[in-house]
Amino acid sequence: MTMHDSQRLTGWLVAGACLVSSPAFSEEETYYQGTSWTIQMVQKTAANDAAYCELKTTSFEPRSVSLQFAAGEEAGTYRTIIKLRKLGWQLPIGATAKVKVGNPVKIGGDNQIIEGPPMTFKVESVDTMASLIADYDPAWLPEMSNALLNGVFLRTKYGSTLWFKFIDGNEPDWNPASFDRFEQKVSFNAYQQCLSDLSQMAADPAPGGSAPTSSTSPLKSQAPLDANASSGPPIVNSLQADQAEPAAPSGTWRFTAREEDWGETCFVETENGNVKVGFMASPGEDIIGYVDGVFQGETRATWHVDDKPAYVSDGSQSDYFGWHEFDQLPVDLLDQISHGNELAVTGAKGERAIVSLTGATEAVSKFKACFTKPNAASAR
Repeated sequence: MTMHDSQRLTGWLVAGACLVSSPAFSEEETYYQGTSWTIQMVQKTAANDAAYCELKTTSFEPRSVSLQFAAGEEAGTYRTIIKLRKLGWQLPIGATAKVKVGNPVKIGGDNQIIEGPPMTFKVESVDTMASLIADYDPAWLPEMSNALLNGVFLRTKYGSTLWFKFIDGNEPDWNPASFDRFEQKVSFNAYQQCLSDLSQMAADPAPGGSAPTSSTSPLKSQAPLDANASSGPPIVNSLQADQAEPAAPSGTWRFTAREEDWGETCFVETENGNVKVGFMASPGEDIIGYVDGVFQGETRATWHVDDKPAYVSDGSQSDYFGWHEFDQLPVDLLDQISHGNELAVTGAKGERAIVSLTGATEAVSKFKACFTKPNAASAR
């Protein structure tokens, strides 16, 4: 995903404004209001007492798409839900539908492009269905996470890449517009700010009319309809703690060099709260990426800078440092970081760290000079 450097554009950010929506009995704090999407924090709804950050379409009626990020039980974690709503659907509560979301792809043998499988959405009210990202195919979680955020925040020259293709029924494809190019940096900053405020809130909690008919449906034709059903338990209430997605707020990159048991070692890293992302190497040795505060056990992660090529690396917990180390990462990744705006590290189970690359250019330059010195350190 392409994100420009952070820039303070306070004219776009509505800070501290609370809008009370009586029908839903909710308090909504708006962080950004764009031409296509709005970013807000929703609290104390009638059906759910938990707060969540929401990215929601503003110009897609009578349809709407929303991404809801609910805080997990551990600090700095969140869970993502996609909700699709269309007035007049009249869907049966509990029914399911297959929907292809975005454009998650992998490159297979002979450069063959492999498309990701569809997601399963569950009907929670007569006009709304939802899907939990953590329930998606684990082998495709990194690609889906990238495709979803890119679809919202990155508009290509061909338009938005956030497609919803309904496998069942006769519902036409949905393609909501993404943020305009000039909105990208400030909207993404607002999104990060909302998640940061949500995490702080979780750590220190403070004490209409009938819908029109629709001739289309995302369900198979044989699915029974129940027009009398009007509501269902929100999916956000059924999320489990082990389905949380860690998120790392942005920090400043720094370079250090020190003696370890095996000799001189160079480090470049950024840290915020309990989450740390960085790289280390001894002179003459390969670089190793590391992430602290996000992963558990053996894992595989995708390292992705903006819209540049992504790299996949296997990782495990270091007995020496305690963090998770990832090898098989090329020096080219450092070049991407030096000229990039955002680094995302996404695990196979959907756990995710996103960090700004503010100050990375100078820090990475010192790091490269350190581990490329002629005198090689002793092997680890």
